[in-house]
Amino acid sequence: MKALVLLGCPETPSQTPLSVYVFDKLTKLGYDVTIAANPAAAKLVKISDPEDYYNLNIVDLERSLGDIKQGDYDLLVGFVHKDAAASFFVTFDQILQTKSLALVFSRDIDEVEEFVNMIEESESKAKIVAVRAFHNPSPIKVKFDKAIKEFE
Repeated sequence: MKALVLLGCPETPSQTPLSVYVFDKLTKLGYDVTIAANPAAAKLVKISDPEDYYNLNIVDLERSLGDIKQGDYDLLVGFVHKDAAASFFVTFDQILQTKSLALVFSRDIDEVEEFVNMIEESESKAKIVAVRAFHNPSPIKVKFDKAIKEFE
């Protein structure tokens, strides 16, 4: 089984530790995990694993968009905390046509609702978990842990 984790702009402090957490959790569930990230997010994730303990497989987000096709992954997990991240998630979701989970968060509850609406309006069948969070990764982690059980 293969999973793709999407990371966008690393502006939110909780995205980097959660990306490593999600990578670890999915790996333990038997997934071969790839993280697709923009260059800044990729650097932060790599620095978070200096000893290469997790053996992170990180690819460029925009390049991977041109290379993927339906059937390449069994699960898509996207970190959605900007409108661009929502657009990337919807695009990958539509191409891959696989099980997907959108982790929607922002410090502003109105933005959370906006990003959820963007995904829903795309007619995505993704599981959406939404929470008001920015600095503290715990609310997102709790929602992820509950949601991923549906994919086990």
